[in-house]
Amino acid sequence: MAEAQALEEARRRNPVKLGIWIAGFFVAVVLLWIAKLQLDIYFAKNEWGTLNSQWRAAEDKYNNVTNQEARIEGIKEKIAALDHLKTNRFLWGPVLNALQQTVVDQIQVTRVWGAQTFEHEAPRSIGSGASLKTIPGTVNFEKVKLSIAGKDYSPTAEGYKKYEDTLNHFDFFAKRMNGHDGFTIEGAPSARIPESPGSSREYRTFTLTNTFPDIRHDDK
Repeated sequence: MAEAQALEEARRRNPVKLGIWIAGFFVAVVLLWIAKLQLDIYFAKNEWGTLNSQWRAAEDKYNNVTNQEARIEGIKEKIAALDHLKTNRFLWGPVLNALQQTVVDQIQVTRVWGAQTFEHEAPRSIGSGASLKTIPGTVNFEKVKLSIAGKDYSPTAEGYKKYEDTLNHFDFFAKRMNGHDGFTIEGAPSARIPESPGSSREYRTFTLTNTFPDIRHDDK
């Protein structure tokens, strides 16, 4: 018995076996550490996937918001441009309304027409040589001309002059001329023309024209 116990005690104290046990312990610790890392990586990947999905959803919302803001800004610019055009452009409705209020006896208006054109300011150069600078044209000018053709049945055949004077002193036209010449006779009235063969009623044809002051439209 004593010998057996001595042998067993010797085996327990064998350094090789002890080393194997210690090495096995460290291997187990390393394996557990590796397993823990794998679990951490697994959970981190899941969390990353969740966060990435949330980020993509937030990015889509952000892109939608920025796109809507860009569209709103574009609409605002268009509205501002339309408002600018509306408040500055020449309107024909008030002109026709004014003509209805300037009727003169013995004058028959046979035709009313207008010419409305836009001219762009040409670029201009400042300086010379190395200091030469070209300034682009940034202004549009709206030019409006109104013409009225009619028949003058007045006995004196000068009723067109009264009509011309009535138009020039009418408040609507007087305010818009701003010191410029108003309606003037274009050419000369025609000779007296019988209304029909053998008729004693005669008339003269005439044409009055009015060129309104240019309307300035600055580019935006």
